[in-house]
Amino acid sequence: MALPTEIGEKARGRVDLSRKGRQKSGYRVDLPSYHADCDANYLRLCKLLPELASRRRWRYQMPHGALELAVVERSRYTTEVRLSAEAADGERRWLAPPQITVRLYHDARMAEVVAVDGRGPLGGVDQAYPNPRMQRADERQQANRFLGEWLGHCLANGRAEFELILDGRRIGIR
Repeated sequence: MALPTEIGEKARGRVDLSRKGRQKSGYRVDLPSYHADCDANYLRLCKLLPELASRRRWRYQMPHGALELAVVERSRYTTEVRLSAEAADGERRWLAPPQITVRLYHDARMAEVVAVDGRGPLGGVDQAYPNPRMQRADERQQANRFLGEWLGHCLANGRAEFELILDGRRIGIR
């Protein structure tokens, strides 16, 4: 049985605030988790990018290809790095590895994916789906998690390529 005040509220056209009457809420960013991913990615990249202030390129041999990291842009507090992978000939049949652009924020000690395969910025909290780019609201977080998994794999399985100069001769070590 409805109370007289409830009947009056409905008659006046007021919105029903009960759980049943509310619409499904949109995506909410899990900020602590997102920051943890970005913090961990910064530390992983620091291990993969020794001498970041002076070098522009790094290359790592992986079990099924290679990973190349190149500095795209440097500024006082940030560095933008492009990660690109080359799959061995027999491994490309399934999926071509993505090219990921990451911005390292040195003052905050965080690294964030800013583009995947040249497409950025990624996702947006207020983005309706479907949209012209077919991106989900949590795409940015997914890209940063993927980067973390990829960097972890590289740290565990990669071998650095470098050049050694002895008596004026360059020797490439792979």
